[in-house]
Amino acid sequence: MTYTMWQTIYNKANNQTTREEIDELLSSLEDGICNLTDDEIIIKVGRYIPSQGCEGAVHGYLEMLAAVSPFRTNITHNLLVIALQPIYYMGFEETERLCQYIAAVAREGRNLNNSQQKVLADLATQKTLIESAFTTMLKLEKLYQ
Repeated sequence: MTYTMWQTIYNKANNQTTREEIDELLSSLEDGICNLTDDEIIIKVGRYIPSQGCEGAVHGYLEMLAAVSPFRTNITHNLLVIALQPIYYMGFEETERLCQYIAAVAREGRNLNNSQQKVLADLATQKTLIESAFTTMLKLEKLYQ
C-alpha cells in the first residue's frame, strides 16, 4: 500500500507509526544497526495500523512479528499480544483456532519470505505462548476499554 504525504502527516499527528518508520525499523534490524530498545520496538509496532480491516491488520502484525522475532526473540510474546487483538475482533477466542489461523497466515505467505513463513509456522505450534499472549491481550482490552 502506498502512503501519501497526508496519510503520513495524519499518522504523525495522532502519534501513530508510519509505514516508512516500520520499514526503517525492519531495515535497521536486518542490518544489525537498530538502536531501539525492546520497549521502543513494541511501542512502535503497537502504534502502527497496518490496515483498517481486521484481516489486513492481522496479516500486517504477524508479518512484523515474523520479521522482528528472529532479531529480538524476547519480545515475541508482546508482539503476539498486539497481533492477537484483531484476530479476537474477528471472533477467534479458542487457542486451537488461534493456532490454526496463524498457521494459515504462514501457509498463505502473503508478503512473507521463507524464513518468516517458518517463524509463523513454528509460532502456530506454541499453544502455551499463544494462550498466554491471548490472556494478556484480553486483560489489556478490559483495562483500556
